[in-house]
Amino acid sequence: MATGNDVSGYNCGQVEALRDVINTTAQNAGQNIVEILHNKIIVPMSSRWYAPEAVQFFDGFKQTVAASGEAITQAFDGFRASVEAAGANWAENTGGQSPVLAAIDTVVLDLNTSEILPDNAGNVTIDESGASQIASSLADVEQEIKEDLKGLAGQLNAETAFIGHNQASSLQECFVEVSGAIHKVFQYLTEGEDSLQSQINKAVQKYQDVSEGISSAFNTVNVDGQ
Repeated sequence: MATGNDVSGYNCGQVEALRDVINTTAQNAGQNIVEILHNKIIVPMSSRWYAPEAVQFFDGFKQTVAASGEAITQAFDGFRASVEAAGANWAENTGGQSPVLAAIDTVVLDLNTSEILPDNAGNVTIDESGASQIASSLADVEQEIKEDLKGLAGQLNAETAFIGHNQASSLQECFVEVSGAIHKVFQYLTEGEDSLQSQINKAVQKYQDVSEGISSAFNTVNVDGQ
């Protein structure tokens, strides 16, 4: 069948097949996100911050990441609904069959934080410069998530589903934009007083303040008892 610029239309079965492509992209995106967060944040922090509060802190971060799965699921499912609506539009205008695309499966973000330990051979410490360096790199982590999402979305091929007049390329470009925008869900890495970046920096400052306060207290102890 010719599919040049002078041929336009749609293929109901191929439109429906896009659901699995979108769903696979969503699930792969979720897996890649937790892998990036684990490798770029959890693993390096595990050798720089040993404390019961570190374990508690990253347990909380794990829950924050998990909650992001709902927003990601909604974003991909919104695109799925748009594809279904486009197919329905063709069906209405041509008398053809209207495609049905099942909802996207829930994207589960299960971040492994098991490397974060309460102490290191009894030492409860933070590597101040190392932790600060990780905090300053979080913008790069967010950017990596964005580029990974866009790369996955760029693999969508709709040429056989929506035929002619750049429908397929426009659909793909839209998918890339939708996927790339998902990185904004992870702005809690760097933005605001409660961001991961801010909280790590606050922890570093607290450990500095406590150590300096104790040092000062020892320096003012009167050993003569007077």
